[in-house]
Amino acid sequence: MATISIKKVTLNEILFIFRCRLKINQKTMAILLGLNRTLLSNMELGDLATRLPEEFKEIELADVEKCILLRRRAKLTHTQLSGKMGISRTWLCLMEVGNKNPARLIEYWSS
Repeated sequence: MATISIKKVTLNEILFIFRCRLKINQKTMAILLGLNRTLLSNMELGDLATRLPEEFKEIELADVEKCILLRRRAKLTHTQLSGKMGISRTWLCLMEVGNKNPARLIEYWSS
């Protein structure tokens, strides 16, 4: 299987990944963190992001999480990426959340 490397993970990306791992929406995450949802959304989008200190760059990301970050960094919507890949938007979403095998998604971003 292809490997994907990703460098310089930002605080906003880690916040987004952990929310996805918890399988909760922004509203719930904002409540847990004591923030309003708009602020959390802006943080996830990078409006308030800072680079992490070196010791935090070692976060273990699954390949599918790397794919999600690469899509977000490329500013591609699910619809845009699924069109480029020749698959349905639904299929792409299912791969990203782990309900379908992400091999094709991983192959796309590793090429």
